[in-house]
Amino acid sequence: MSELKYYFFHSEKRKIVPFQDETTNQLAKIKLDQIKVSEVFNSIPQKFKDNWLDVALYNPSGDLSKADALILNPEDGAYSLSNKINHLTGKHWTRFSKSWFVFDALQSDIKEEKAITSAAGLNSEDHPATYSPTMMMDFINFFTKEGEVVLDPFNGIGSTMVACDRTARRGVGIELNEKYYEITRLRTKQKVFHGSCENLKEILKKNSIEQVDFSISSPPYWNILQRSTGDFEKKRSKRNLDIKYSDKEIDLGNIDSYQEFIDRTADVYFQIYDALKPGGYLVVIVKNVKKGGVNYPLAWDLAKKLTEKYTLKDEKIWCQDQVALAPFGYPFAWTSNIVHHYCLIFRKELK
Repeated sequence: MSELKYYFFHSEKRKIVPFQDETTNQLAKIKLDQIKVSEVFNSIPQKFKDNWLDVALYNPSGDLSKADALILNPEDGAYSLSNKINHLTGKHWTRFSKSWFVFDALQSDIKEEKAITSAAGLNSEDHPATYSPTMMMDFINFFTKEGEVVLDPFNGIGSTMVACDRTARRGVGIELNEKYYEITRLRTKQKVFHGSCENLKEILKKNSIEQVDFSISSPPYWNILQRSTGDFEKKRSKRNLDIKYSDKEIDLGNIDSYQEFIDRTADVYFQIYDALKPGGYLVVIVKNVKKGGVNYPLAWDLAKKLTEKYTLKDEKIWCQDQVALAPFGYPFAWTSNIVHHYCLIFRKELK
C-alpha cells in the first residue's frame, strides 16, 4: 500500500495530529477540491492558496462533516473558513487577544528608515514621535485581510504605510507636514496625500476612495510637545530636530484648549466613521498626559467622545520598557513615569 497522504487533522492530547483512517482522508481530499472551486477560496490567506497541495482540513473532534478549518502547518494552528476579520489562525488570534504588550523600537526598523531618507538628504529623526512599522503590522494583520484598505489620518513619516507594504494591504495616509509627507513618499508607494486630516472626507472623495476597511493612527497627544520641562526641547534643538509637528495654526498639535483638541480630533474620527465599512474597526493610539502639574485623562476623554458614534470594544496597553526614568516627585509626592499608551479599539457596528 502506498504511503497515506493526510488531508484531515484533528486534536489529540492538545496537539493537532493527522487522522489515520484512509477513507476519511480520501473524503477530505474531495471536500478540499470542492473548496478550491468555490467562492470561499478567494477569501483565504494567500499562503494557503500558494501551497494548496499541502493544505488539509481540520476539526478538533475528528468529525469530517463539521470540518470548517484549514491546516497548512500544524504548529501554526488552524485557519477557520468562517473568519471574516483576518487571515490569522486561531493560535495567532489568541496571542493578539492579550490585553497588554511590551514593544520598543526595533533597530532594524530605525536603520531601514534612516537609510532610505538620508540618501535623499532628509532625516527621519526630524519627526518627534515616530513608531515602528513592525508594531503596526500586528494590528493590521488582526483587523484586515490581504488586499484590504488601511487608513492612517495622522500619517507622520509613513510607518503605517510601510506596515501595509509588508502585509500586502492597500494603505491610505494623510499628512499635514510637507517634510514628513516627502519622507513617506521615499519609504512607500502607498497612497499618501498632503493635507489636513480635518479635510479627510473631501480628500477621500477627491481621490475616489469610497470605503476603508480599517483605520489605525496615533494623533498628537494634545500640545504636549510644547512642554518646557525636561531636556526634550534642549536635546532636539541642539541636533536641529523638530520639537513639534509643525508651526501651522491648523495643526491639531498646536491647539491650546484641551476641550477644543478633544472635539476637533474626534471630528476627524467621525469623518472616518462615515468611510469605514460596516463592522470595521478603528484603533486610536493615545495616552493620558501631564501638563503644568495637572493630569489630563486624554485617552479616556477621547474614548468617551468617540462613543457618540463608535462602540468601544476594548483596549490593548502598549508598554515601553527601554525608556529612561526620572525621579519625578521625589522626595515629596507620588507621580509616575508614563511609559504606557492606550490602543483604543472601536467598531462601527453593523446596522
